[in-house]
Amino acid sequence: MSVVTIQCKLVATEETRRALWHLMAEKHTPLINELLKRIAQDSRFEEWSFTGRLPRLVVSEACNQLKQDPQFSGQP
Repeated sequence: MSVVTIQCKLVATEETRRALWHLMAEKHTPLINELLKRIAQDSRFEEWSFTGRLPRLVVSEACNQLKQDPQFSGQP
């Protein structure tokens, strides 16, 4: 698995940068981590790894299930 790092320069007010940081680091990261964990535990994961394709419906269903958890409520 490759890792890609994206760097960008934000030209915004401190308030805007704080809001973005909150969304990225505190709000969305736990949801993404749990989503990755659940997909990796799926019985079809090996097939998806082999083909290099993860059906969009699988991700949508997993997200919808996670959004039922109060920890992830309010996620876009």
